[in-house]
Amino acid sequence: MLIGGGKLVFILKQELEKTKAALEVSNGKIKLKEELAAAAMAAQAAAETSLQLADGRAAELRERIEELTKQLEEAESKEQSRHKVRYICWPWRLFRLNAANNTDGRVPNVRRMIPEMQALIHYCV
Repeated sequence: MLIGGGKLVFILKQELEKTKAALEVSNGKIKLKEELAAAAMAAQAAAETSLQLADGRAAELRERIEELTKQLEEAESKEQSRHKVRYICWPWRLFRLNAANNTDGRVPNVRRMIPEMQALIHYCV
């Protein structure tokens, strides 16, 4: 029985070694999973921080766009008002062209005027 008992001890030692090896593999897998979980949590925290920064930057950019849009509208408004003709300073009386003296609707002395003045008179009268 001693030989059989020695054989049993040998088999038990082999099983113990296999179980230890399997335990080490399992512990390695658990450690790897813990490291992966920690990395995932760190990545999630970094992603949340990045998202918050992006949201803040987007809000700043929206405000800047609104400000620039307002400035553009104001500049366009000023540009349009700058191009409006408010007063025309021509010596109308010298040419006797005011509408009160012109009852028949014709413009006298048109031949003596330059084409630009003729066009302006026809436009205004």
